[in-house]
Amino acid sequence: MKKGDGAMNKSDRVLILLYRLLMGERVRKHSFMEEFAVGRRSFDRYIASVRLMLSEVFAPHELCYDAVNNEYYLTGVKQAEFRGVHILPLVLLLFESKALNVGDTLEILKRLLAVLPQKEQQIVGGAIREEGMKYEPAVTNSLLKLIWDLNFVISRKQSIRLWYDEDVLKSCIVLPKKLSYANSQLVLEALKREEGCCINCTYPLGWIRSFEVINK
Repeated sequence: MKKGDGAMNKSDRVLILLYRLLMGERVRKHSFMEEFAVGRRSFDRYIASVRLMLSEVFAPHELCYDAVNNEYYLTGVKQAEFRGVHILPLVLLLFESKALNVGDTLEILKRLLAVLPQKEQQIVGGAIREEGMKYEPAVTNSLLKLIWDLNFVISRKQSIRLWYDEDVLKSCIVLPKKLSYANSQLVLEALKREEGCCINCTYPLGWIRSFEVINK
């Protein structure tokens, strides 16, 4: 169910906002508004509620605003620390799945590696180098931006015109339903209207060349 509909009230959103701040997350205003389908005034009221809750319990944290990045954060709170034991399984899964190209895989792992303590960077970095030497991905084109953009239209339940390459370039209008992993590749599951009825279709992300939103 969409987060912005009647399933979630103000108290729920305020608690989620407070929880994220207490976990050390820097909450970006526009991202939160978009995620929960709320307006600027509603978000400002949530922030005011968080300030009030912190003052009432004499919390040692101060709610601050970073105007450069348009983010809110709490002082005196550290983000939960990643350790090698958390990241090493992701290294193995990313390489074993072969779902992303070399550049995408190494970019993700480089960013994960950067949050580890120095000593553990060496251990996990060694595993990355070892796995990378034998990595044979199923796709050559970058999928990170495509995954992000498709997830966005899925969350908004928007129809798209899809161009994909199945030996020859084809196009169709579909309603994306979800992204999934099947048969060693990332795929888009979608509904396509054909001859008066809707049929379930699956498109490997490696086939997709581009898409445009139909109902914005």
